[in-house]
Amino acid sequence: MSSELRDNIRQIKEIVRELHIFSNQFEVIKNLDGDERVYVGKEEAILEDTIISLTNQLKILNKTTPDLLERISLYSKLSAPTKTIDKKLMKINYRPEEKEQVSLVITEEDRAKFLENLSRSRLSIQKLKKKHTIEKPVSGLGKANFYAKISNKFFRNFSKQLIAKGYFKKLNRNLRKINSRFVLGTYVSMILLTTIISFIASLFLFGFLLFFSIVPTFPFIGLVEGSIFIRFFKISWILFAIPIVSGALVYFYPSTEARNLGGKINQELPFVTIHMSAIASSGVEPTNIFKIILKGEEYKYTNIEFRKLMNLINFHGEDIVSALQKVAIRSSSSKLRELFNGFAVTITSGGDLRQFLSERAENMLFDYKLERERYNKVSETFMDIYISIAIAAPMIFLMIFVIIGSTGMLGNIFGLSTNALSTLLILVLILLNIFFLLFLRVKQPAM
Repeated sequence: MSSELRDNIRQIKEIVRELHIFSNQFEVIKNLDGDERVYVGKEEAILEDTIISLTNQLKILNKTTPDLLERISLYSKLSAPTKTIDKKLMKINYRPEEKEQVSLVITEEDRAKFLENLSRSRLSIQKLKKKHTIEKPVSGLGKANFYAKISNKFFRNFSKQLIAKGYFKKLNRNLRKINSRFVLGTYVSMILLTTIISFIASLFLFGFLLFFSIVPTFPFIGLVEGSIFIRFFKISWILFAIPIVSGALVYFYPSTEARNLGGKINQELPFVTIHMSAIASSGVEPTNIFKIILKGEEYKYTNIEFRKLMNLINFHGEDIVSALQKVAIRSSSSKLRELFNGFAVTITSGGDLRQFLSERAENMLFDYKLERERYNKVSETFMDIYISIAIAAPMIFLMIFVIIGSTGMLGNIFGLSTNALSTLLILVLILLNIFFLLFLRVKQPAM
């Protein structure tokens, strides 16, 4: 009978955990005011029904506990054994979603009531999950549902084998940092499928260049010439370069996107921290600091991390210190990681939260100003380089080409006519301008 008592106690703990989660969420909704309550009326009713159903289940299981304890007494009574307890208790089995089968022992008279409340609570929880698990994709790759399904169909088992050997741990961390909707196995399958498709494309390109000779009419445009064996050795690198580059691009995309997202969060953090410091000065509970900031939409990227934090507290039953530490580990911003860890240490040690946030905001604002000044210096330097290379030098060369073309003194240069050189110079100018624009775009701090 000890196993039956253990199963009941395990279920009691699970019900208490769910009650804690939904009670916190119910209190949050009750404290809303104004127009916000218009949108949460239905959710409030569902939460209330869920709490009542879980409470009834808890009462029934608690009622059964004394009888189960009596069954596992360390001694046996001298009187003749009776069947009264056996007649009162009965076992029921059910299977929660995505979990193993649960076996519980309750009284026979409470069976119908327990199953009714169980059904009500499971239905209400399903409605709440549907309401709160709809998320927008964080990037273009998140929309490739069909591509992900095809990748899993062909490479799921092989991906699991690679992951089981300990590969792709860093990739998994990067996927979590960018809030990817793909699990690690699916993303690895997508990398493998991309590599295979690229290899097939490289085969077609290799065959075209191998069997169709391209005779150069311009030294910089001619691709392949000569016999088939010479062409084979010249273009064989295509078979390896294209698949490797394609697979590497997909593999390194999460890390690149994580750095990009971290940079955007870092640009918002000085102002977020100032806001948090102002709220903390009013003496509110630490959790309410994040709730208040989430009500606004000023901080687009930082609010994503704050929302993850509140979900851990409200829906997973985590305390604020544990939730801060978990979100910090998966954050793509090193500065936000330091802020969350410092926030958790301050709460644990009983320090002054307002003073901590005020000092951290001052340091972050100073770093923000330094970064802006550094970017201005870089922009000034590259402006001088751009004027010299992309404006002054081409004008001088064009004047030289015009003089050479009008006098006919030198004829061709490097086997190219002056018209060809002018065209080539214009192309180089276009590439230089694109390079400078991309460089400034990459170096520019997020607004």
